[in-house]
Amino acid sequence: MKRTMKLIRQMRRFECLLVALGALFLAASAEGSPGDFYTSTEAKIVGHLPLPGNPARQMFIQQMGRKHYLYIRQSSQSDFTVIDVTKPNKPKVVNHLSQENLTPLNSGLALSETPENSTDANPSHSMKVQHDRLGASNAPESVRLLNISDPVHPRVLETFDGVTSMVRDDARSLLYVANGDGIWIVSHKPVLRRHFCGSSDAISSAVPNCN
Repeated sequence: MKRTMKLIRQMRRFECLLVALGALFLAASAEGSPGDFYTSTEAKIVGHLPLPGNPARQMFIQQMGRKHYLYIRQSSQSDFTVIDVTKPNKPKVVNHLSQENLTPLNSGLALSETPENSTDANPSHSMKVQHDRLGASNAPESVRLLNISDPVHPRVLETFDGVTSMVRDDARSLLYVANGDGIWIVSHKPVLRRHFCGSSDAISSAVPNCN
């Protein structure tokens, strides 16, 4: 009986010791500085693609469904190099677009402007999109609306000649174009289309929406 009571007292002392150690640990944790732990961001190079010729002077990104394309225009060149960067570690050139000036819109569209050989242009007019000069001169320009949803096979949707000014209304997906025939209002809203699977979709981590 005495041995049992002694064992019970030892167990109670051991339990009290554990409780005391736990309280001490919690107190130490509560007094710790919030600066002891922090989130750090790391950066590393995941891909590289040599670009022969002059350095790039203009770039923009377009997302077409699951695909991501980087458009690059190099100095002293009038065309854009289209690079598929869907897999950043495996960039590849897919096309060259021979465009003097190319400005991306939403919905997978882009504007291409080419100065016209005209000597009777009003110098007070200039080619502007949201106050950004796109043309190289104050002369009227030929403007083409391109569908670049498939950068490998871009399509011309509309062509406007003698354009003197443009302005975008991105909130309503509208484009206002002015030329000798008046004001043209172009809507460029996106259209939902079904994705057709390819070989790359078979290994995609996302669930493809295929026919």
